[in-house]
Amino acid sequence: MYLPYGYNENKKYNIFYFMHGMGDNENTLLYNDNGEMQRVFDNMINNGDIEPMIIVTPTFNKCSSDTFYNAENFYKEFRESVVPFVEGKYSTYAESTSKEDIAASRMHRAYGGFSMGSVSTWAVFENCVDIVGYFMPMSGGHHWGTGNADAGALGRAVDKAGLKKNEYFIMSATGTSDFAYSVLAQQIEDMKKQSHFEYTSDFSKGNFWFILANGGEHSWYYVRQYIYNCLPFFFRQ
Repeated sequence: MYLPYGYNENKKYNIFYFMHGMGDNENTLLYNDNGEMQRVFDNMINNGDIEPMIIVTPTFNKCSSDTFYNAENFYKEFRESVVPFVEGKYSTYAESTSKEDIAASRMHRAYGGFSMGSVSTWAVFENCVDIVGYFMPMSGGHHWGTGNADAGALGRAVDKAGLKKNEYFIMSATGTSDFAYSVLAQQIEDMKKQSHFEYTSDFSKGNFWFILANGGEHSWYYVRQYIYNCLPFFFRQ
């Protein structure tokens, strides 16, 4: 859990949930490399790149021995347990933890993840887009590992939730030397063909963008760069 400097329980904060990858845990983002990412967030807020926000790093570990199953099904725990617990304790835009108030505050809630955390991000989009407005999947595709990537399922989730194209935003990222590149890049191309997604770096004109790091590998070194470049676009709409 990251709370911005000067956190005030009488103020409302946007909230960003970020999921780790396979072999990592809930401490990796905030405590890896001597807490470098905490200092990045501190400086981004201090420089005005992002507003003060709450950042939560949950885990899908210890649920079963099947990491793919855990990542793709974490959305259930996210919806039913994590969001109500966290936002019932800390000050966010959710007026209460009722289903109605959580849904009403969705544009102040983001979810992202790296590797298997990216798999969980696509699953959260498919199953929880009604309560989350912003998504940051990095270096992992929808149903990655099963060979059944289904970009169409993302569009169907939007239709089911009854959302307009300016009510959900995705910034995805990976590197050209990342082993997840081929899977994610193909999914991105499939999504471009769907009417639900308008591909542009300007979120005033669209809702979907893909950052590709030349030579970028499957590592936290690049994850920090992706977050640094993506997060300023969130919570602006």
